[in-house]
Amino acid sequence: MSSESTSALAPAASAAQVPRAFLGWRIVGVAFLAQFLANGVTLSAFSNFVLPLSESFSVARGTIALGTTIAIASLGILSPFVGRMVDRGHARLLMTTGCLLSGVGLILLSRIQDLRLFALTYALLVCVGAALFGAMPSMTIVANWFVKRRGFALGLTFAGATIVSAVAPVVAQYLIDTAGWRSALSGFGIFVLIVGVPAFGTLVVGRPEEVGQLPDGEVPNDEAPAFSAPILSVEQLARDPRLWLISLGFGLLMTSPIVLLTLLIPFGEGLGFSGQEANVFLVAAMPFSLLGKLGLGTLVDRSPAKPIIALVVIANVIVWLMFYAMPTYPIFVLSGAIYGLGIGGVAPVQGVVLGRCFGRVNFGTASGLGGVLMIVLLILVTLMSSFLQGDNGEGYPTIFLVQSCLLLLGGLVLAVIRIPGVDESADIPG
Repeated sequence: MSSESTSALAPAASAAQVPRAFLGWRIVGVAFLAQFLANGVTLSAFSNFVLPLSESFSVARGTIALGTTIAIASLGILSPFVGRMVDRGHARLLMTTGCLLSGVGLILLSRIQDLRLFALTYALLVCVGAALFGAMPSMTIVANWFVKRRGFALGLTFAGATIVSAVAPVVAQYLIDTAGWRSALSGFGIFVLIVGVPAFGTLVVGRPEEVGQLPDGEVPNDEAPAFSAPILSVEQLARDPRLWLISLGFGLLMTSPIVLLTLLIPFGEGLGFSGQEANVFLVAAMPFSLLGKLGLGTLVDRSPAKPIIALVVIANVIVWLMFYAMPTYPIFVLSGAIYGLGIGGVAPVQGVVLGRCFGRVNFGTASGLGGVLMIVLLILVTLMSSFLQGDNGEGYPTIFLVQSCLLLLGGLVLAVIRIPGVDESADIPG
């Protein structure tokens, strides 16, 4: 192990200063909150604001809907910077600043009268802020605190995004109906500031070594160093083909929810279901998504990753083929449960694969670099799906088959990578 790696991971506190209880699970709670807030202010409740914003600014709904693309693009552009900053020990400052930007941005949005200024504020404050405290940093700090139980811990972390996807739309619609969209945005902003800023400002600890602890609550032992991954430069990581293959493979898997959410309701209505009946798909998906995150996350902690990746791919392909068959309503709802189980496992499995390949000291930088490719891929597939849909959804069958092929391709890409086993992880001394 290099001296740089050793010094970076050496416990920073004396035995007398070490907290009695392992703080890792507190960090998972903070990361859960970060996922909850970041998804709540960018994607989860966005569709609730499309109609009132289009009416208020007198523009087409499609123009307002571009905000989703803005949010996704912000994550991609900033991911290398965010990942590197977290790896360098700036997680608390980054997440607190990001939360402050998002909260203030939402409050400002509630007062802006010009659409162009509205879009600029949303992009530069709300979305940039969410990128600084959301998916990337929360995943990285949890990966720093856990090695042996990384999949389970990441599953709990990403559960925040799943739960807010059910809570935020209900709360947003209630506030819009009772007080108007401007008050709803202001309320969201105040909530983010009151809850998020003090939590991130006081509770975030980027690495266990900062408080004299080790991942998974291991006892520091000078004679048996627990971690051996060398710290790699951006150039070294960029030259590793595994990074780009992992990003391509998981990026193709993540196209599934992005495409599905853009067509679920109109497709359901085309089958003769009401909008509310079509939404039951997501209701059915949520508990199984949580099960996928926690169950598959726990399983990948103890098993080779490739069989679990295959399970995820198969579950998602089944859903798109069920759509292709134009399902009856019971089958439509059943497909929601299958979808939830499959897609729920993607994020924790990806985190475990990255950790095993590159180690926790490089986790943020590696996931940040790979995130650029993933975001570009998601945007391209979203645009392709919008093009194929046509004016009346006549292109749905083609989309379903293309999406099935993309998922199978993602599985094949991941199948060719040599993914270290449980006892071969970059974080385990060899």
